Amino acid sequence: MGQLHISQQGGALLIALGIMLLLTIAALIAVDTAQTDMELSFNQVHSSQSFYVAQAGLIRAFNEINNDNDWTAGFLNEPYEGGYYTVIVVDSTVEGALVDTVILRATGKIGDANTNLEALVVPEYWRPFQYAMFGDSAIVMDNNTCTDSYNSDSGDYASTMDLINGDVASNGDLEFIHTAVVGGDASSATEGGIFVCATCTVYGDTTSKIDPLPVPPVPDSVYDWARSVNAAPGGLSDPSMYDGVTHALNMNLNSTLTLSGGVYYFSEITIENNSRLQVAPGESVEIYVTGDISIGQNAYVNTDGDPADMVIFSDGDSLQLGMSTVVHAAFYGPSAIMTMENNCQYYGSIVAYSGSAVNAACIHYDRALREVEGGKTGVMHMIAWKEL
Repeated sequence: MGQLHISQQGGALLIALGIMLLLTIAALIAVDTAQTDMELSFNQVHSSQSFYVAQAGLIRAFNEINNDNDWTAGFLNEPYEGGYYTVIVVDSTVEGALVDTVILRATGKIGDANTNLEALVVPEYWRPFQYAMFGDSAIVMDNNTCTDSYNSDSGDYASTMDLINGDVASNGDLEFIHTAVVGGDASSATEGGIFVCATCTVYGDTTSKIDPLPVPPVPDSVYDWARSVNAAPGGLSDPSMYDGVTHALNMNLNSTLTLSGGVYYFSEITIENNSRLQVAPGESVEIYVTGDISIGQNAYVNTDGDPADMVIFSDGDSLQLGMSTVVHAAFYGPSAIMTMENNCQYYGSIVAYSGSAVNAACIHYDRALREVEGGKTGVMHMIAWKEL
């Protein structure tokens, strides 16, 4: 019996030692797990922090490129909240296919953690041709003048004409006298700035409470660019009408001229009576004029094409459209005084300092011009981002 008792004691001791060993192993595993969890948690914190550091760099770069659209310097190891970020700017000078898109690549680092972000940034474009006629200071329509609208993208004038979208607007006064007809809205940013005679008709709404519409000049740098890529005289069917020294375009009486597609720079444009200026079939032109434009009687300008095929930007003081002239174009001239004479028919859109139309002259707004871009506003937009 004594031997059995001793044997039982030895077995119990072994069991106790085994249990203690298991508890020790379990404790070691728990400590190791806790240590691992702490490390994972620490790394997760650093990973989240590195994301926000990268995001801070991305936002700062986005603000910089909005302040200066030509900014490409980026940032290198800029300290931020215990870490640092680096931002690289990639534009068309690095990757030609980007055109106007800019890529911002930001790396945020803190401890051993790092995050890489990429954002796409694009410029905002302004679309100046939203009205049949817009005058910064004033518009006068007198004696059977009219506006209406059509859509060259959907059909010809006769099949798409309406009296809804031929809008007229001004930051100043609007005056409609002697049976003038507005086939759309009449809007002014000047309180009480609209006069509609008893025999006149405005088919849409009249309001003198719109916000003033900015009419910025085209930057000199754009005219410099147009001059550097000028398609004249090579793009003119008759180069003799172009003065290579003054850059003036002069079409004499009863003359005809065709422009091939491209960008043109002129110091002034004079088209005399009974002349015809056309754009080559299937092509389009952008024309930049630093001076005045005068189009004589019975002249035809781009009548074989749509208004979007001839977009004119002017820094001049005058746009004169003669009697019985027919024009298909979009005109933007914030300093130009526009005058339309008897029976002139203008298809497209006109933006000028002021405008006056008399004696059955009409503007037929082409609704397809609403999406035509006039240039960059200087504002950049972040349209997408992702974590790499």
